[in-house]
Amino acid sequence: MRVRRSAVIAGTVGILLVAFAVVLKFLIVPLATRLPGDTDLTVGYEGTATLLDSEALQAGDVKAALRTDVPITVDRHVVALSTDGDTAVIEDSLAVKAKDLRLPASTYTYAVDRSTLRGVEVPAPAVPGVEPAHGALTSAFPISPAKDDRYTYYDPVTRTVVPVHYSGTDSRGGRTVNVYRFSAEGPVRNAALLKELPAGLPRNLVGTLAPLLPAEAVAAFTPAAVAALPDPVPMTFTASTDIVAYVDEQTGVAIDETIAQQVVAHTSVADKDVALLPVLALDFHITQASIEDLADTAASAGLLLTLVGLVAPLLLLVLGLLLVVYAVLRRSPPVSAGDADDADGLAHEAEDGTGSENESSRGTDQTVGATAEETAPSGSAAP
Repeated sequence: MRVRRSAVIAGTVGILLVAFAVVLKFLIVPLATRLPGDTDLTVGYEGTATLLDSEALQAGDVKAALRTDVPITVDRHVVALSTDGDTAVIEDSLAVKAKDLRLPASTYTYAVDRSTLRGVEVPAPAVPGVEPAHGALTSAFPISPAKDDRYTYYDPVTRTVVPVHYSGTDSRGGRTVNVYRFSAEGPVRNAALLKELPAGLPRNLVGTLAPLLPAEAVAAFTPAAVAALPDPVPMTFTASTDIVAYVDEQTGVAIDETIAQQVVAHTSVADKDVALLPVLALDFHITQASIEDLADTAASAGLLLTLVGLVAPLLLLVLGLLLVVYAVLRRSPPVSAGDADDADGLAHEAEDGTGSENESSRGTDQTVGATAEETAPSGSAAP
């Protein structure tokens, strides 16, 4: 059976379109939506800080030593340093600024999977200073973040991994966002931050600090206990961090975020750990201007993601299937006039042959009848 040429072409193109739709959806789109190698994002925060002014403390000015509700601004800069296949090395830095005060800055380096954005292990010599965030989120959420508690977060101050809790949806900048909450607490293990903190406190200042200390600490510092302390009095530090992230449910962009972080000084009195006071407490959130910028970024990225990841593969699939159906329905060519005449001629010949056979058969029957009459005996008369 002959097949139309147009049907062959339509069927071939249809199959190719279906195949390309599958490749686009499951291969090209995942590769195209990985963390770009040119990632360079700056986000502005604002809030307040509680600070221990070491100069005022040294001068014995207790009232000025602990400064509370100091207005601050925070610039966060996330940049991709390099990429290698599915792995990206990113740098996440925070610069805290307050009027007339010097505050510690922080810079952390992570190696992450470019699709899941979870931390991955890399050889130390290849990328020095990478935080051990294996399997945990660090600076961002992936595209279409899950609405459950599957994620973990790496806290660079305590260098611990903590669970991330999903707590529903909300709205920020006109976008629907998933709300995630996570907290970390423990000894300060970040070397850069420890360098910024005092290793010890002059013993003669312990009494000066009394008005700033909690009641439990004041009770621990008896005259005998203070006299037994070394000079300077060694200090250790613990940190607590509480973060609430409002993450775009489609693109994974954190449109809004609040961060509360506190570093508390401790010392040992009579072999007992005593919490002294916060030496640093920050409470800040993303500015309204940055929220609007991030919402616009999420909207643009979401539209592109919808077009490339959903609309284009769907259109290609539907068009391809329609062409395949068209090819199946139009696979046989129509009967031409010449072919119809040939078919009619064959039919007439068949009919003529049948008529001749019938006439021949009738002639034979007549001959046989006549012969039978000639050979039959004649009848006799009655007596």
